[in-house]
Amino acid sequence: MGLFLHALLFPGGAEKQCQQAVWRCAADRQTNLRLDDCSWHTFAKGPAVLLNDDCLGYFVWEAISPLLTCPVLLLYIYDDDFWGYELAQAGRVLDMFDSLPDYFKPGRPPARPGNAVAIAHCFKVPPEAVEPYLQPWAETRMGEFACPGDDFVIGDCWQLADFMRALGFEYDQLCPPLEAALPEYGHQADNAVKWDNTAAKVVPPQPPLPAIAYTQLPVDTPILPDALTDAAYARQRAKTLPAEYAEIAKLIEAGQYAEALSLLTEAIRLNSNLAALYLLRAFCWCQLENLKQGRNRRPDMDRDLSCALELEPDNVWALRARCPTTGTSKRYQRHIADLTRLLELDEENQDIYQVSRAYRWHWVGDDEAAKADLAAVLQRGRLWTVDLTYLCRELQMPGFLI
Repeated sequence: MGLFLHALLFPGGAEKQCQQAVWRCAADRQTNLRLDDCSWHTFAKGPAVLLNDDCLGYFVWEAISPLLTCPVLLLYIYDDDFWGYELAQAGRVLDMFDSLPDYFKPGRPPARPGNAVAIAHCFKVPPEAVEPYLQPWAETRMGEFACPGDDFVIGDCWQLADFMRALGFEYDQLCPPLEAALPEYGHQADNAVKWDNTAAKVVPPQPPLPAIAYTQLPVDTPILPDALTDAAYARQRAKTLPAEYAEIAKLIEAGQYAEALSLLTEAIRLNSNLAALYLLRAFCWCQLENLKQGRNRRPDMDRDLSCALELEPDNVWALRARCPTTGTSKRYQRHIADLTRLLELDEENQDIYQVSRAYRWHWVGDDEAAKADLAAVLQRGRLWTVDLTYLCRELQMPGFLI
């Protein structure tokens, strides 16, 4: 199961009144609202709250809007797949938006492109500042940025964070690191990646099905260890830190990730040129999320991994973490570049990377490049996975025609 996230924004609202309205909903058990697990922040334009992970945010939004005179915007991410919002004032619905209509079936959710004028009026921003985000995702634009300076592309549910910023609300401030403010990142994250697919488009002669196809059923794609998930790698990197960071290494060894996170944030503030610090902080955020002791920090993990890769561009563990071979994130352009680099650095797992890259080529509409990658994997004859055979059938590769 992916991420389900709900946040409420109150433009022009009074902090105390908005909090009291939310508190009243805690008595309704159907909302699953837990006040102690909610995160509040008051911005210049008004307060906002990030609801606890399993809270049914729609019911909270529906209940509190009639209690307030200010607009109430419910922002949500559904199962890591798409984002949307519901806007109401004094109990009256003003606007709705879903980035991926027809997700469940035709008409569910319905096509709701969003009303830039309505939401701009509530948040006192120009309509043109928000309009680029209020278009349902189109296959032809997947992997592009809606606006210059965005962190997340069309097709990535975390585009929600870019939209929040356009409204004058920062997700990073609403969901700060434990016991510390977000640091200034010493390195710029990789937002736009160029790649050359010329070589990938040279399709080798299509071989017959590999011998493995006749001796075993397709298996699941192996999950490779990476910098976010492998505790042994994290402990090893922690042990290589300079002596002044010995306490960080001890805390990570003991699994005290919240305490280590605070020290890492301070260490990065003082020294932004040590890749291990970024890698270990991303690892700690991931572990706290897995232990249900922290909120989803994917944007922060992603930035930390990008900072680490600026310092260690050939770090296979960080590249794997930033581009999971079995994930469905829509950052296709960067993933293609990362997978191409992994193919150069880690020949042992090149089949896994090449199938994963083939999917990205297919998703950006370059089926010739996808077929070239698949043909190369089939020619080597070492990998026989469900992912490989599915895409071969999808692209009607010879021998896979249905």
